[in-house]
Amino acid sequence: MAFKTLSEVLKNVRSKYPGFSRRMQEAEAVSRWSKAVGESISRHTRARCVRQGVLWVEVDHPIWKTELHYRKPQILSVLNEQSEGRDNRVVIKDLFFVDQRR
Repeated sequence: MAFKTLSEVLKNVRSKYPGFSRRMQEAEAVSRWSKAVGESISRHTRARCVRQGVLWVEVDHPIWKTELHYRKPQILSVLNEQSEGRDNRVVIKDLFFVDQRR
């Protein structure tokens, strides 16, 4: 019996199940949220979920919603950074900000 590394197993699963591959890419993009917005903004926001390429983000005050709106192109660029060996398709197409107080 030959043992495979985890990266080999994931590569095999990704090639057989494109939906799984897409969800993995979304999860990787969401994991870069703190890097994309920085520590201070990260304390006031929370990346919640991805729906049809749109990342839903909770904010704890409307001022953060405004700040994030102006930084949207920069944030999307960081979120869509590709790992080495991956195709260059955009995973997160847009951001949707939700005031968690409502």
